[in-house]
Amino acid sequence: MIDALLRNGPEAADGKIANDLLSEFWRGYPIENLRRLFVPPARGDAAFLVSELGEKARPLISEIAELVSDERPRIRGDAIRALSMCTTWEDGWAVGKIVMALGDPHDGVRRTATDALRYMESETLQAGFEYLHENLPNSAYARFKSAFLMLERRPEQAAVTLQRLLTADDAITRSFGAAMAVRPRRFIDAPFVALAEASSDPEIRKIAREAKEHSLPPWAIWTDSRLTKSD
Repeated sequence: MIDALLRNGPEAADGKIANDLLSEFWRGYPIENLRRLFVPPARGDAAFLVSELGEKARPLISEIAELVSDERPRIRGDAIRALSMCTTWEDGWAVGKIVMALGDPHDGVRRTATDALRYMESETLQAGFEYLHENLPNSAYARFKSAFLMLERRPEQAAVTLQRLLTADDAITRSFGAAMAVRPRRFIDAPFVALAEASSDPEIRKIAREAKEHSLPPWAIWTDSRLTKSD
């Protein structure tokens, strides 16, 4: 199946071969064998497979991260989804690529990055923000570390922090603010989502609207006021 994909790429049996190969990986076929597909013309199939395999694709983080720079938006989006599921606090450099995708030229890829930031573990996100703070100190991304820590550790200041992010001059910071506003930790706060809904940026309003429409993960609930830590 891998040889067929290498010969014919995405035209191979209208995707059937890629889906059959995915089933084999779930049955225990060594994930390292997928590494052969990270070349043209099979790169699209590789991106699809890792986006479906999620955490199981962790041994291929380096190869997946390279796909975030691919010229095709679908491949970039699949790579971002895969990284969001298989990275940990040890992979700040790779998480940084997800964060930087907030500035992608394609709106669908930007939305994929926003969704990733919405659901990733706090420690994993912090590793990415710290990496960008250290390696791109003069960028908008470098400022996300302090804002994220403020949101995580100073809930009483969260509304002010989010308002500042959502009204920033640059679209990248506004997108980051939207992701944080709709991010479900132990709960999702309706007033925070309302801040994003009130944005003058239509892309930010869309993020907020879709956050209300889509089902939440099991640990998240809606609330109209911030909870205070009791632990």
